Amino acid sequence: MDNTKTIEKQEKASRTLAIMLDYLGLDADLKAEQKGANIAIRIASEDAGRIIGRKGQTLENLQLLLNRMLFNGDKEFPRIMLDIDGYSRRGGTRRPSNGNGNGGRRRSSHGMRDERNSMNEEQLIQQAVDASKEVKRWGEKVILPPMNSHDRRIIHITLKDDRELATHSEGEGSLKKVVISLKK
Repeated sequence: MDNTKTIEKQEKASRTLAIMLDYLGLDADLKAEQKGANIAIRIASEDAGRIIGRKGQTLENLQLLLNRMLFNGDKEFPRIMLDIDGYSRRGGTRRPSNGNGNGGRRRSSHGMRDERNSMNEEQLIQQAVDASKEVKRWGEKVILPPMNSHDRRIIHITLKDDRELATHSEGEGSLKKVVISLKK
């Protein structure tokens, strides 16, 4: 596919998603880019929790509908992958499990991490804020993936002044999970 057609398809995908979000009453900034044979659309929004939905179902359904709409009109249209604040539904499937064994409870919307793949402070603060929004919206605790003590401290400090939330670390060894929940 030549560059002009690629840009046209990215614009069409972004335009269609923008219309869908507008009909849902959700504001978002969209940025489409080519990722191999697919188109990735990054979504930035104050309504991230609503766009992701409970356990990612809204984001998954938006991606499914968008792909079906665009593919129906053009059988050669590339697959669309949606990503919002690091949470994505790749091809309609979940990211690999982080093995936290949380029994289907909410888990981090930011995938797996370890010391080799440490986030910067800004990303950790955003992760804490996003998780706190999910906890407040759904009333269920969020268990973040295992992280080192420095990263856990940033999460705890970011949320320490929120009177509605409690945080604590779980696990053994140097990598532990941060649990964010409503205060009882």
